[in-house]
Amino acid sequence: MTKSMIMKKIIYIANIRMPTEKAHGLQIMKTCEALARQGIEVQLIIPRRLNNLKDDIFNFYNAEKNFIITKVWCLDLISLNIFGRLGYWIESWTFYNAALKILKENAVSIYYTRDLPIAFWLSKKNSKVYYEIHSLPDNPTIFHRQSWYRCWGLVVISNGIKKYLESYGVAPEKILIARDAVDVEQSMNFSDENSRRQARELLQLPINQKIVVYTGHLYKWKGAEILAEAAGKLSNDINDIHVYLVGGTKKDIAIFRKKYHLLNLHIVGWTPHRLIVVWHQSSDLLVIPTSGEEKIGRIYTSPLKLFEYMIAKRPIVASDIPALREILDETMATFFAPDNPNSLVEQIQLILSSPKKAEKKVVHAYEEVKRKYSWGERAKLINDFIFAKHE
Repeated sequence: MTKSMIMKKIIYIANIRMPTEKAHGLQIMKTCEALARQGIEVQLIIPRRLNNLKDDIFNFYNAEKNFIITKVWCLDLISLNIFGRLGYWIESWTFYNAALKILKENAVSIYYTRDLPIAFWLSKKNSKVYYEIHSLPDNPTIFHRQSWYRCWGLVVISNGIKKYLESYGVAPEKILIARDAVDVEQSMNFSDENSRRQARELLQLPINQKIVVYTGHLYKWKGAEILAEAAGKLSNDINDIHVYLVGGTKKDIAIFRKKYHLLNLHIVGWTPHRLIVVWHQSSDLLVIPTSGEEKIGRIYTSPLKLFEYMIAKRPIVASDIPALREILDETMATFFAPDNPNSLVEQIQLILSSPKKAEKKVVHAYEEVKRKYSWGERAKLINDFIFAKHE
């Protein structure tokens, strides 16, 4: 390792509860892990918040302990559900000021965050702040615009976000597109010949059942309702095609279980991430039904589940929206009309009735994700983007 590599240091400031059931926790941990593997000294600063998940953070995310995690005090009004939006800003402000004490103790000039308040406040004091953006408002506030203009660089997960920022006068060279990624090693957990059987035995699923799987949250823009509606049209026979929805908050799970009463629809609920790969392997087909009605899904998103689907070596049926088209094409997935359960049913039935027709797409998606969308490849992009300006 060269001297220049040793001198590289990033402090990642993330105002989130860790560990968390939500995907942003995994994304942040894997980003830190991958940056550290690039020879960068990484410190992740997070708030000390109430948490029902008591697992060690590194074990929870199956992450290498190659970076430091520091927890700092905050006035945790979010966990207490006090004062709503105001409570969020108070929590953010107290966390930010606690984090500042650590920043002053470190001779470091590179700061990284996904949080708008942190990007806004920190960029007033330091120019070398990098802000990773995953979604955008319809009407950006002064907090958004000032953060975009003051931060040294912006890391975005889709071309749709980049174009939006450029429309507000952000220079193209200030923006890096670094889409989300996946652990490519996870595909080695199961043998090719027996992976489906092994996974179903672990999950206690019927070996001969036709299984369609969705993993992720149940928010409206995620499109899980479309798949739930499609389940009712797939079969009237309990022994035919079964749909499993894996994920969701307690509130959303309760809503889905109250709304849908189908013999072939199984609302599994939240599952530890280490079992998500098992669910993918158990499937005959994976669905990403993202809605086209909201910009966050139609234009901005870069779903972690998509890359996990691609590495799973299973046929993918995807909503035909621009955000997914940035990554997929017809050589890797089968598309259906967004927000259209009938179109989704048609494509699911087509693949399950003739599975060999999807084999080439499965192989191409697998090779594409290994080549372009590992956490290591993503970290290389970010490393080059940041340190080319500071060496």
